[in-house]
Amino acid sequence: MTPLAQQLLKQARRLPEAERAALASALLRTLDEEGEELSHEEWEAAWSEEIQRRVAEVRAGKVALVDGARALRQVKASLKRAW
Repeated sequence: MTPLAQQLLKQARRLPEAERAALASALLRTLDEEGEELSHEEWEAAWSEEIQRRVAEVRAGKVALVDGARALRQVKASLKRAW
């Protein structure tokens, strides 16, 4: 990460949780390969499709569920290693 990105991250961490979530969502939308922003309805439809796909994978036994607390610990540990 560049020094500017590190500074932005440091500042973003000071935001309330809801604002950090909104910022993260907005940043993720900028990674769209086609470069076009999705409307709220398109975003909801895309996530609905993704959720249905994931549920089908679980029901078919293709993937295993992971406890939420365990998943968060793994993500936090991974982020600490990255920084």
